[in-house]
Amino acid sequence: MPKHATSSSSEGDEQHPIVDEKKRKRMISNRESARRSRMKREQHIKDLVGQITFLQNNNNEIVQKLNFISQQFMAVETENRILTTHRDELRNRLESLEIVSSYVCGYLKDAPQRNPQPWLLPHQSLPLMASTGFFQF
Repeated sequence: MPKHATSSSSEGDEQHPIVDEKKRKRMISNRESARRSRMKREQHIKDLVGQITFLQNNNNEIVQKLNFISQQFMAVETENRILTTHRDELRNRLESLEIVSSYVCGYLKDAPQRNPQPWLLPHQSLPLMASTGFFQF
């Protein structure tokens, strides 16, 4: 049996370097895999940070456009309210003028016809003549 023990110890010595070599290669492979995994994770984080920055910039632009459009909308809405009020006032004036016009036109139908151009004298072609005693006091 001592021979067997010697032979097994010599076989163990011979296989031990092979096992150590396999462990060393596996350890190196694991380290390299872990390094690649870390690099891949870091790159993924950089990509995500880039996307965050891009989306934040887009969001800021959209917020600015929204604020600008909201201001324009409020200005147009205010102008629309003013114009609507002005329209209503003009409508009321027109209704009042139509009422007054109907009374005046009804009155004028019964009244004698007047000169449609009162600034023109009816007999402008006749010369004005004054007597000598007209301007005496």
